[in-house]
Amino acid sequence: MLFAGDEQQFWDLVWPDVEDLTVDAVGVVEEVLWIDVHSRKPFATCPDCGSDTARVHGAYRRRLADRPIGGRRVVLRLRVRRFFCDNDRCLRRTVAEQVEHLTSRYRRRTQAVSRLVQAIGLAVGGRAGERLAAHLPVRASRSQILREVRALPDPPTNGVRVLGIDEFAFRKGMTYGTVLIDVETRKPIDLLPDRTTDTVAAWLAEHPGIEVVCRDRCSTFSQATNRALPDAVQVADRRHLLHSLARAVERTAHAHRARLRKDTDLDDAAERPAPSTSAELAALISPPEPGDPPDSQILARVRQWHADVHQLRKCGWTISAIADRLGRDRKTVRRYLNTDLDEILASARERRPNGAHQPVQAVPAGPLPCRRDQRHGLVPRDPRTRLPRQSRHGHQVHRDPARRHAPVEPRHVIPSPRRLTTWIMRHPNALTSAQRDHLDRILNACPDLAAACDLAHEFSGLTRERRGQDPPRWMTRALDAGPPPIQGFAATLQNDWDAAVNGPTLQWSSGAVEGQVTRIKVIKRRSYGRASFELLRTLVLTEPP
Repeated sequence: MLFAGDEQQFWDLVWPDVEDLTVDAVGVVEEVLWIDVHSRKPFATCPDCGSDTARVHGAYRRRLADRPIGGRRVVLRLRVRRFFCDNDRCLRRTVAEQVEHLTSRYRRRTQAVSRLVQAIGLAVGGRAGERLAAHLPVRASRSQILREVRALPDPPTNGVRVLGIDEFAFRKGMTYGTVLIDVETRKPIDLLPDRTTDTVAAWLAEHPGIEVVCRDRCSTFSQATNRALPDAVQVADRRHLLHSLARAVERTAHAHRARLRKDTDLDDAAERPAPSTSAELAALISPPEPGDPPDSQILARVRQWHADVHQLRKCGWTISAIADRLGRDRKTVRRYLNTDLDEILASARERRPNGAHQPVQAVPAGPLPCRRDQRHGLVPRDPRTRLPRQSRHGHQVHRDPARRHAPVEPRHVIPSPRRLTTWIMRHPNALTSAQRDHLDRILNACPDLAAACDLAHEFSGLTRERRGQDPPRWMTRALDAGPPPIQGFAATLQNDWDAAVNGPTLQWSSGAVEGQVTRIKVIKRRSYGRASFELLRTLVLTEPP
């Protein structure tokens, strides 16, 4: 069925931005809507010299995919005229006409469909976009969607006055990049493939109009800013300052773990009806090694757990009883009993190797061991698989007879250094009465923790209230009366003093940068690690529709 003439006003509504377009005929063939159109514009413009020409050379048909109408796929059969270029100085001889707001050179889609495909790619990516496009209906493969996304232009980077800079991980602990955003508009402006000082300084040198740089306490960004923009105002983020302070408080708590355990055990012993058992347990738990450095919290915990497990085992405690008492898994307790301390410490110091994966253990030759199943009898058991842990109540039968009769004492709460740090860094009004009482007992028993708590509360107050005139006085108190970790934190502030003072004083922060880092994580997970740096940069810099 064909329409022409009177329906021209309807097609003007379908393409409101397109002028001088005439619909010749419309037809439906196998769920595809075919529309024959041509342009009424009497001339064309040469893309090389810019001159207008009206002398027709010839014509041909061009097929373009357009937006769906009525649930049907739309294909435009556009009659394109080719004109002679009459400019003698131009190297081009013929010019193919282009319909403004409808066609683009070398593309088989209209501009509206190209924008639709780009929006699909920015929203869900290539593979998911291909599945979504089939339901619209728009034909687009994942490669075509990614090509449309890569064709998007970069946002303008001129006129940036307040810059936010931070790192993001391509692979955590191994390779990192740099993200730069305009803090005033909260939009990303560029992504760098690494976080070296030379790369960041080269980018900053190309943008000399930056007045304020918001960053974390990374020395790379500080050195790059000092080299490329010596007159720019650097602002250390308040959140990162408080995070560094919290780490110093946690190191202080780790240095006094023995006193915390002794104080907690005595308090719990006063509340229990059988004080001899708690006193016996307090005597069994040994203090941490004195040679531990203050910043090796993991190694200190490993040594402490190893000593606790072995001492409780010497007194006749079963593995399950030790696990219940110390709050550890039974497999962990068994590993601490059967493995040397040096091997466990070496395992704690290990980091993931660069690009290497642990080899899969081969299945030993011969018949596989079997396990008995209530329904299927003997079932082969693959040694590479790990069976889920069964419940201790109901289905599991304890192999150790002494475990069924061993007295299991109620578990008492021993605050870990991290939990204690959370209590100290939190506002006192945000703590419960029990937490405040517990914290007060610990601070009364440990003067260094009490001093660290006072200094942490004072620094948190001046940071949140933006009292930029108070850091010098706090610095003097921290260096004179603070514990060693707090003194180390104060010493690091001296190396970056201007940025540390500007953080609590000025209104700028790195909050917008942290939000973009989170957005980069979402994009990376959506791409399943298949996106190259160029595609990742385009996805990050282009705002979603």
